[in-house]
Amino acid sequence: MDKISVKWYGINALEFRHSSGSFMIDPYVSRDREKLYVPTEVDKYITSKPDFVLMTHAHWDHLPDMPHILKKTGTTLYASRTACNMMRACGVPEKQLYELSYGETLHLPGNVKVTALESRHMGTEVEAEGYKEIPPRELLDARPGWKCGETFAFLIEVDGKTILNCGSANLCKDTMHGVECDYLVCGISRYKPGFPELLTQNLSFRYLIPTHHDEFTLPLDKFYLRDDMQRLTAELPDLKYFEIPVLQWTDLPQ
Repeated sequence: MDKISVKWYGINALEFRHSSGSFMIDPYVSRDREKLYVPTEVDKYITSKPDFVLMTHAHWDHLPDMPHILKKTGTTLYASRTACNMMRACGVPEKQLYELSYGETLHLPGNVKVTALESRHMGTEVEAEGYKEIPPRELLDARPGWKCGETFAFLIEVDGKTILNCGSANLCKDTMHGVECDYLVCGISRYKPGFPELLTQNLSFRYLIPTHHDEFTLPLDKFYLRDDMQRLTAELPDLKYFEIPVLQWTDLPQ
Protein backbone atom coordinates (compact mmCIF):
# COMPACT_ATOMS: atom_id res chain seq x y z
CA MET A 1 0.00 0.00 0.00
CA ASP A 2 1.39 3.42 -0.96
CA LYS A 3 2.00 5.78 1.92
CA ILE A 4 0.22 9.12 2.19
CA SER A 5 2.18 11.85 3.95
CA VAL A 6 0.86 15.08 5.42
CA LYS A 7 2.45 18.35 6.45
CA TRP A 8 0.53 20.63 8.80
CA TYR A 9 1.14 24.39 8.66
CA GLY A 10 -1.12 25.19 11.60
CA ILE A 11 -4.83 26.15 11.55
CA ASN A 12 -6.40 23.90 8.86
CA ALA A 13 -3.51 24.44 6.44
CA LEU A 14 -2.48 21.03 5.14
CA GLU A 15 -0.42 19.55 2.35
CA PHE A 16 -0.77 15.91 1.30
CA ARG A 17 1.71 13.89 -0.74
CA HIS A 18 0.65 10.62 -2.35
CA SER A 19 1.92 8.25 -5.03
CA SER A 20 0.92 10.49 -7.94
CA GLY A 21 1.30 14.04 -6.68
CA SER A 22 0.28 16.47 -3.97
CA PHE A 23 -2.52 18.83 -2.98
CA MET A 24 -3.24 21.40 -0.29
CA ILE A 25 -6.20 22.40 1.86
CA ASP A 26 -6.71 25.91 3.32
CA PRO A 27 -3.07 27.00 2.97
CA TYR A 28 -2.81 30.08 5.18
CA VAL A 29 0.51 30.81 6.90
CA SER A 30 0.62 34.62 7.30
CA ARG A 31 -1.24 34.32 10.64
CA ASP A 32 -1.53 38.08 11.16
CA ARG A 33 -4.96 39.44 12.06
CA GLU A 34 -4.02 43.01 11.17
CA LYS A 35 -1.89 42.69 8.02
CA LEU A 36 -3.77 39.48 7.04
CA TYR A 37 -1.26 38.69 4.29
CA VAL A 38 2.52 38.66 4.86
CA PRO A 39 4.30 37.69 1.61
CA THR A 40 7.60 36.86 3.31
CA GLU A 41 5.83 34.30 5.50
CA VAL A 42 4.14 32.72 2.48
CA ASP A 43 7.43 32.46 0.59
CA LYS A 44 9.17 31.06 3.67
CA TYR A 45 6.75 28.21 4.25
CA ILE A 46 4.94 27.47 0.97
CA THR A 47 7.74 26.17 -1.24
CA SER A 48 6.07 23.40 -3.25
CA LYS A 49 3.66 23.42 -6.19
CA PRO A 50 0.49 21.48 -5.35
CA ASP A 51 -1.58 19.94 -8.13
CA PHE A 52 -4.64 21.76 -6.75
CA VAL A 53 -5.91 23.52 -3.62
CA LEU A 54 -9.19 22.95 -1.76
CA MET A 55 -10.73 25.66 0.44
CA THR A 56 -13.26 24.82 3.16
CA HIS A 57 -14.43 28.41 3.72
CA ALA A 58 -13.31 31.98 3.20
CA HIS A 59 -12.50 33.40 6.63
CA TRP A 60 -9.39 35.54 7.20
CA ASP A 61 -7.49 32.62 8.79
CA HIS A 62 -7.96 30.40 5.71
CA LEU A 63 -8.03 32.36 2.43
CA PRO A 64 -5.93 35.60 2.31
CA ASP A 65 -2.66 33.95 1.20
CA MET A 66 -4.28 32.36 -1.85
CA PRO A 67 -3.72 35.16 -4.41
CA HIS A 68 0.02 34.96 -3.74
CA ILE A 69 0.06 31.16 -3.74
CA LEU A 70 -1.91 30.98 -6.97
CA LYS A 71 0.40 33.46 -8.66
CA LYS A 72 3.61 31.70 -7.58
CA THR A 73 2.44 28.13 -8.28
CA GLY A 74 0.00 28.45 -11.20
CA THR A 75 -2.25 25.88 -9.56
CA THR A 76 -6.07 25.87 -9.36
CA LEU A 77 -8.26 26.74 -6.38
CA TYR A 78 -11.47 24.75 -5.79
CA ALA A 79 -13.67 26.81 -3.49
CA SER A 80 -17.03 28.40 -2.81
CA ARG A 81 -18.60 31.18 -4.86
CA THR A 82 -17.79 33.56 -2.02
CA ALA A 83 -14.10 32.55 -1.97
CA CYS A 84 -13.83 32.73 -5.76
CA ASN A 85 -15.43 36.17 -5.81
CA MET A 86 -12.89 37.35 -3.25
CA MET A 87 -10.10 35.99 -5.44
CA ARG A 88 -11.56 37.77 -8.47
CA ALA A 89 -11.50 41.00 -6.45
CA CYS A 90 -7.80 40.32 -5.83
CA GLY A 91 -7.11 39.92 -9.54
CA VAL A 92 -6.75 36.13 -9.69
CA PRO A 93 -7.25 34.87 -13.28
CA GLU A 94 -10.50 33.01 -13.92
CA LYS A 95 -8.60 30.00 -15.30
CA GLN A 96 -7.24 29.34 -11.79
CA LEU A 97 -10.65 29.34 -10.09
CA TYR A 98 -13.30 26.62 -9.88
CA GLU A 99 -16.59 27.32 -8.09
CA LEU A 100 -17.75 24.30 -6.13
CA SER A 101 -21.32 23.13 -5.63
CA TYR A 102 -22.58 21.12 -2.67
CA GLY A 103 -22.53 17.39 -3.41
CA GLU A 104 -20.26 17.76 -6.44
CA THR A 105 -17.74 14.99 -7.14
CA LEU A 106 -14.50 15.86 -8.91
CA HIS A 107 -11.78 13.73 -10.46
CA LEU A 108 -8.65 15.79 -9.96
CA PRO A 109 -4.98 15.52 -10.98
CA GLY A 110 -3.04 12.65 -9.44
CA ASN A 111 -6.04 10.30 -9.61
CA VAL A 112 -7.65 12.01 -6.61
CA LYS A 113 -11.42 11.88 -6.19
CA VAL A 114 -13.01 14.66 -4.14
CA THR A 115 -16.63 15.02 -3.06
CA ALA A 116 -17.54 18.50 -1.80
CA LEU A 117 -19.99 18.02 1.06
CA GLU A 118 -22.11 20.76 2.55
CA SER A 119 -20.75 21.54 6.00
CA ARG A 120 -21.10 24.16 8.72
CA HIS A 121 -18.81 26.61 10.39
CA MET A 122 -18.73 26.37 14.19
CA GLY A 123 -21.90 27.87 15.63
CA THR A 124 -23.53 28.26 12.21
CA GLU A 125 -26.66 26.24 11.50
CA VAL A 126 -27.49 27.92 8.20
CA GLU A 127 -25.40 29.09 5.28
CA ALA A 128 -23.16 31.91 6.46
CA GLU A 129 -23.09 35.34 4.89
CA GLY A 130 -20.97 35.55 1.76
CA TYR A 131 -20.52 37.29 -1.58
CA LYS A 132 -22.76 36.39 -4.51
CA GLU A 133 -20.97 39.07 -6.56
CA ILE A 134 -17.38 40.33 -6.65
CA PRO A 135 -16.85 42.60 -3.63
CA PRO A 136 -14.98 45.91 -3.75
CA ARG A 137 -11.28 45.17 -3.26
CA GLU A 138 -10.98 47.57 -0.30
CA LEU A 139 -13.36 45.42 1.77
CA LEU A 140 -10.64 42.77 1.92
CA ASP A 141 -8.20 45.04 3.70
CA ALA A 142 -9.73 44.11 7.08
CA ARG A 143 -10.86 40.89 8.75
CA PRO A 144 -14.64 41.53 8.56
CA GLY A 145 -14.40 41.59 4.77
CA TRP A 146 -13.32 37.95 4.67
CA LYS A 147 -16.79 36.48 5.07
CA CYS A 148 -17.23 32.77 5.71
CA GLY A 149 -19.50 32.10 2.75
CA GLU A 150 -20.53 28.59 1.82
CA THR A 151 -18.79 25.96 3.98
CA PHE A 152 -17.48 22.67 2.60
CA ALA A 153 -16.12 19.44 4.00
CA PHE A 154 -14.04 17.40 1.57
CA LEU A 155 -14.27 13.62 1.24
CA ILE A 156 -11.03 12.70 -0.51
CA GLU A 157 -10.21 9.30 -2.00
CA VAL A 158 -6.56 8.72 -2.84
CA ASP A 159 -4.29 5.67 -2.99
CA GLY A 160 -6.98 3.40 -1.55
CA LYS A 161 -7.58 5.60 1.51
CA THR A 162 -10.35 8.04 2.39
CA ILE A 163 -9.74 11.38 4.10
CA LEU A 164 -12.52 13.63 5.38
CA ASN A 165 -11.50 17.20 6.11
CA CYS A 166 -13.71 19.56 8.13
CA GLY A 167 -12.21 23.01 8.58
CA SER A 168 -14.26 23.97 11.63
CA ALA A 169 -15.69 22.28 14.71
CA ASN A 170 -19.10 21.57 13.20
CA LEU A 171 -20.77 19.55 10.46
CA CYS A 172 -24.02 19.35 8.52
CA LYS A 173 -25.90 16.28 9.71
CA ASP A 174 -28.18 16.24 6.66
CA THR A 175 -25.28 15.70 4.25
CA MET A 176 -22.66 14.03 6.46
CA HIS A 177 -24.56 11.54 8.61
CA GLY A 178 -23.19 8.06 7.95
CA VAL A 179 -20.02 9.17 6.16
CA GLU A 180 -17.14 6.73 6.62
CA CYS A 181 -13.44 7.51 6.27
CA ASP A 182 -10.03 6.29 7.32
CA TYR A 183 -8.88 9.68 8.55
CA LEU A 184 -11.08 12.46 9.91
CA VAL A 185 -8.91 15.56 9.69
CA CYS A 186 -10.97 18.01 11.69
CA GLY A 187 -10.76 21.48 13.14
CA ILE A 188 -11.47 21.35 16.88
CA SER A 189 -10.73 24.97 17.80
CA ARG A 190 -12.71 26.10 20.87
CA TYR A 191 -15.44 23.57 20.10
CA LYS A 192 -18.88 24.02 21.64
CA PRO A 193 -20.81 21.62 23.90
CA GLY A 194 -22.27 18.76 21.89
CA PHE A 195 -19.46 18.66 19.31
CA PRO A 196 -17.97 15.33 20.50
CA GLU A 197 -21.39 13.67 20.19
CA LEU A 198 -21.91 15.32 16.80
CA LEU A 199 -18.76 13.59 15.54
CA THR A 200 -19.31 10.17 17.05
CA GLN A 201 -23.02 9.93 16.21
CA ASN A 202 -22.66 10.95 12.56
CA LEU A 203 -19.23 9.90 11.30
CA SER A 204 -17.28 6.66 11.23
CA PHE A 205 -13.48 6.98 11.15
CA ARG A 206 -10.36 4.99 12.02
CA TYR A 207 -8.37 7.98 13.29
CA LEU A 208 -9.16 11.56 14.23
CA ILE A 209 -6.39 13.94 13.20
CA PRO A 210 -6.96 17.27 14.99
CA THR A 211 -6.28 20.65 13.38
CA HIS A 212 -7.01 24.31 14.08
CA HIS A 213 -6.23 23.92 17.78
CA ASP A 214 -3.14 26.09 17.74
CA GLU A 215 -2.95 29.76 18.72
CA PHE A 216 -3.35 30.93 15.14
CA THR A 217 -3.03 34.68 15.79
CA LEU A 218 0.72 34.19 16.28
CA PRO A 219 3.28 33.47 13.53
CA LEU A 220 4.48 29.93 12.96
CA ASP A 221 7.80 30.57 14.68
CA LYS A 222 5.80 31.17 17.88
CA PHE A 223 3.54 28.14 17.37
CA TYR A 224 1.86 26.50 20.32
CA LEU A 225 -1.20 24.31 20.89
CA ARG A 226 -4.21 25.24 22.98
CA ASP A 227 -6.02 22.74 25.23
CA ASP A 228 -8.76 21.66 22.79
CA MET A 229 -7.36 18.15 22.32
CA GLN A 230 -7.10 17.55 26.06
CA ARG A 231 -10.73 18.62 26.42
CA LEU A 232 -11.81 16.31 23.60
CA THR A 233 -10.00 13.22 24.89
CA ALA A 234 -11.40 13.85 28.37
CA GLU A 235 -14.91 13.70 26.87
CA LEU A 236 -14.09 10.81 24.50
CA PRO A 237 -11.60 8.61 26.39
CA ASP A 238 -11.83 5.82 23.80
CA LEU A 239 -11.14 8.13 20.87
CA LYS A 240 -8.54 6.80 18.47
CA TYR A 241 -6.52 9.75 17.27
CA PHE A 242 -3.24 10.62 15.60
CA GLU A 243 -1.58 13.97 16.23
CA ILE A 244 0.68 15.39 13.56
CA PRO A 245 3.56 17.75 14.38
CA VAL A 246 3.66 21.16 12.77
CA LEU A 247 5.91 21.76 9.74
CA GLN A 248 7.06 18.15 9.48
CA TRP A 249 6.21 15.57 6.86
CA THR A 250 4.46 12.69 8.61
CA ASP A 251 3.17 9.39 7.18
CA LEU A 252 -0.45 8.70 7.95
CA PRO A 253 -0.90 5.53 10.03
CA GLN A 254 -1.68 2.37 8.07
